[in-house]
Amino acid sequence: MVFRTLAALLILCLSIGSSVALAITDEALLSNPEQIPALLADEVIAFKEVPNPHWRIDACVACHLGGENNNKMPSLRSNDYNGLCGNCHDPSLVAEYIHAVDIEPPDEFLDRMPDEFMEALERSGGVLTCIVCHDLPLQCDKESFQQAEINPLFFRGGPYSARTDLCFNCHDPEDYERYNPHDQVSDEGELDTEQCFFCHNVTPNRSSVRSIEDVTFNVAEDLKKLCTGCHPYRPHPGGSWFGATGNKGDGGPNHIKIPPEKIRKRLEIMVAKSETIMPREPETGSIFCATCHNPHERGVQFLRKADIGADGYKRLRRGKFEICLVCHEM
Repeated sequence: MVFRTLAALLILCLSIGSSVALAITDEALLSNPEQIPALLADEVIAFKEVPNPHWRIDACVACHLGGENNNKMPSLRSNDYNGLCGNCHDPSLVAEYIHAVDIEPPDEFLDRMPDEFMEALERSGGVLTCIVCHDLPLQCDKESFQQAEINPLFFRGGPYSARTDLCFNCHDPEDYERYNPHDQVSDEGELDTEQCFFCHNVTPNRSSVRSIEDVTFNVAEDLKKLCTGCHPYRPHPGGSWFGATGNKGDGGPNHIKIPPEKIRKRLEIMVAKSETIMPREPETGSIFCATCHNPHERGVQFLRKADIGADGYKRLRRGKFEICLVCHEM
């Protein structure tokens, strides 16, 4: 393999028979961070092998050269803050690093920006850099290390109860109201038919719809895909009960599947006896999100039993505990 940089000088060659194993130590990478982008591009190392210098007292060399500057702080390797951070954080990974840099904030953002953000902006030459939102000295100071648990990304002004609270230091929250496809009826009681197209490819005829067989969807099967774009799916129901493990309930039972024959028969019998519906995927017979949760706003569906659960607790089609008994015996 031919390296484009002097990174070969960092590599320790360990002879194993006729082969050569290549290893790069964390110490070498931290001491030569400017080599990391080329090593990643050449696939000499994987992204997961890039050491994390934050909240450590032995990794100062990743950002600092030593000595002091006019502010009595250790001199940085570069005054290009974005470039310095970009040695380890690839700016092309937009799914993880979501904010643009090297741009001047508009005046309305500057009017909202707290003083400490403004000071960081001035140090950045009036354009957005990583240090505007990330308070780098915080994770350098051993006395502040206890904050690593509550503010792991050393957000300036943190910790925040939600990440978006950081964003609203500059952005007006009223401009970022989350889209809600369940908001289907206007304040005047009129149906917003445009909302139907989030799930359906044709607006259902409410006066004639009697079951899920009478409507069509934007996906042919695996109807949970209509929900998981906004509601990340995990085995469900979750929580710390019912055999679940961890805070997110990753070990909870998986209900999104074709039910066993015994469960299917009980479900059909219980639904027939009740005043509600619990639809399954027409193509597969599988349980999906809307089997238990009513995705419609109250009043959208003319059929009374199809309207049950709309706007209720977690939109459950039956009571909080009663819904389990539709399929499961006590």
